[in-house]
Amino acid sequence: MISLRRHSLGLSWVCSAAIALSLATGCGGGDDGAPPITLPPPLPTFDYPKDDVLRLNHIQMKGTHNSYHIAPEGGIDPWRYTHAPLDVQLGSQGVRKVELDIHYNEDAGHFEVYHIGFLDEGTTCRRFTDCLKQMKTWSDAHAAHHTIFVQIEPKDAFNANTAEDYFKRFEAEIVSVWPVERIVTPGAVKKGASSLREAITKNGWPTLGEGRAKILFFMDDKTEFREHYTHGGKDLDGRVMFASSDFGTERPYDAVYVLNDPIGDADAIAGALAGGFIVRTRADGDNVEPLAGDTSKRDAALATGAQIVSTDYPAPVNGVDYVVEIPGGTPSRCSPAAAPVECSPEAIEDPKFMPP
Repeated sequence: MISLRRHSLGLSWVCSAAIALSLATGCGGGDDGAPPITLPPPLPTFDYPKDDVLRLNHIQMKGTHNSYHIAPEGGIDPWRYTHAPLDVQLGSQGVRKVELDIHYNEDAGHFEVYHIGFLDEGTTCRRFTDCLKQMKTWSDAHAAHHTIFVQIEPKDAFNANTAEDYFKRFEAEIVSVWPVERIVTPGAVKKGASSLREAITKNGWPTLGEGRAKILFFMDDKTEFREHYTHGGKDLDGRVMFASSDFGTERPYDAVYVLNDPIGDADAIAGALAGGFIVRTRADGDNVEPLAGDTSKRDAALATGAQIVSTDYPAPVNGVDYVVEIPGGTPSRCSPAAAPVECSPEAIEDPKFMPP
C-alpha cells in the first residue's frame, strides 16, 4: 500500500495544481485573450507490494567514490576522474550511494566538500548544504526511490575540546536540508533494543517502504572522530549518522562495514552479510583497474553481494574501457548474497514510477 507519507508528496502537488487551476480559470485563458496557464504533469503514483517484506540490506546499489570530484589539471592518475553533479548521478547514472569528504571552514562558519586543499579542490558542490540540496531536490521529484546512502569522511584534524560542537554543527547542517523524518537514523533502527547491533541481528533493518524517499548517513572513520561520535564506542544514541565498524570485533553500534577489497575481504564481507549488516566495497581504486581496462575487481565486488559497490566510473568515459553497472538493476538489484527469493529489481525501485 502507498503510505501516508508518500501520499503527502502527491497532496502537495494536488494543492499547487488546484491553486494554479483557480488562477487559470479566473485570470487567464478567458475572453481577455490572456494565454492559459499550463499545469505541470502530475507526479507518478506508486505502489510497491513488497515494501513491507524487503529490507534495506536486501539490495545491491551502485555508489560513487568522492562523488563531488572534478579532476585537477595535470593531476596524478588517482585523481584523474570527474563526476557529474549529484542529481545527475542519482538520475541518469543510477547511483544510490554518494561519498562526501567534509572540511569545516572556520572563517565562513560552515562545512565544505572537497578532496585535498590546494592540490585537489575541484568539486561540483563546495558547500556541504549545497550537496544536500541537490540530493533533496532530486528526491522530492522522485519519491519512489529507495533509500539514498551517504558516506561521510571527516577530513579535519580532531580536537577533543571542540569535537562535540563540531558534530552538532555538522548535524545541524544536515537537518537544515533533510528533516529528521526523511532520514533513516540509528535511533529509528535501534528502537527498543539494547544496542544497534542487537536490533539488526534480531529484528533486521527497516523495510524498503520505511526507507522510501529517505536518506541514510554513515561515517567512514576509524580515528578519534568515530570514538567520540559513538560516545566512547558505546552507542549512537541521539546521533544522525551511523558509524562504520571493524569486522571481527563486536561493537554495540555495529551496522555498516567498509570493506574495500572484494577479493582480500571476501570472507569478511560474507560474514558481515550473513549477520544482516550492510557492506560497502569498491569496484576500483586509484584509477588502477579503469585505466587498465581490468574488470576483475569490479566483477568480484558485484559477486560478493555487498549492498554498496563504489566506483569512480558510474557512466562511460571517452577513452576509458571500463564502467560499472549493476547487472539487471533498475538501477539497483537484489543482493546475490542477502536477498530473499521473492525479491526483484522492480520491487526495489521501478523505473515506471520515476519521472524523467
